[in-house]
Formats: sequence, C-alpha cells, structure tokens
Amino acid sequence: MKKLLGILVLGLLLFACSEDKSETNRKKSTIKLSCKINKVHVIKGYDGSNKDIWFDEKFIEENLGEMAEPLILETNKNSYAMWIDGIGTIAMYHNENGIGYLNERDTNNEKFVTLHLTSISYKNFEFISESSVYINKDDDRYNYNFNNKPEPTSIGYGKCQKLKWD
Repeated sequence: MKKLLGILVLGLLLFACSEDKSETNRKKSTIKLSCKINKVHVIKGYDGSNKDIWFDEKFIEENLGEMAEPLILETNKNSYAMWIDGIGTIAMYHNENGIGYLNERDTNNEKFVTLHLTSISYKNFEFISESSVYINKDDDRYNYNFNNKPEPTSIGYGKCQKLKWD
C-alpha cells in the first residue's frame, strides 16, 4: 500500500511539472518501442460471464479499430517515468527484464472501473495486456497490482519492435 501511495504521490508531482519539461524529458528517452497486439483471448464478459473466444490479427485490424493501432512506449533504462503515445505515466515496475504499467479506465457505469495491466519483456519483446472485470470504483481498487491482479476478462498478446535502444 505504501508503494502504491508513493507511486500516486510521484505521479501527482510529475503531473505538476510543466508540459514542456515532460516533453523535453520524453525526447531524451533512450528506449522507444512500437508495440502491437496480434491476438486477443476473451475469457469473460465484463459482467463475469464465461467466454472462450480468440480474435486473430486480421479480425482485430478489421473490427477493433483503436486496438489495432500500435502504441509507442518511451522510457529510460531503470526509470519509472514513461510515455505511452506521448502521454506521461509511471511504471509499476521497470528493470532489466522488462516494464509493466497499470491503467484505470472508466466504464459506462460511474460506480465501476476496469484495470488494464500491461507488461513488456525485454528478453523477447513480447507484449501482454490484461483487462479486468468491472471492479468497484472505491479505495479497494488501489490494492491491485501485478502481484494481486483482478480477475481478467481478456488478454491481448503481441510483439514490440525496437525503434530506439541506447
């Protein structure tokens, strides 16, 4: 819990920095990856109902719009500061093996959110993104992390290409 609070405080401090400073730091990134999902396994509906559906790259490109677009991740070795498509955020972990981050997204019901845990391996440049079932939008959601994951609804798999690696 202390680590999560530390990350939130650090995030607020970074948010308080000027946009120009963030952009300047992003341009100094020594790692730049282009990551794209090429298959998705839908395990459950957001309501928790069981599913077992696989989508391939062709289906994703033809039907899932934004998900088909590669994301650009920029960071520096062993830094928790990172940028996803130019937007600054904080990694949950970052070491010689890879990087992982968590995003929270609002749902169509203001009482719930979904969490998206994404990890990238520096060993084989595999990209994995897990989406959670709806979880209550209360303080308990801050207890989730890579060691305590919410139940997934889907897992996206893909690869990253090195655009910059210094």
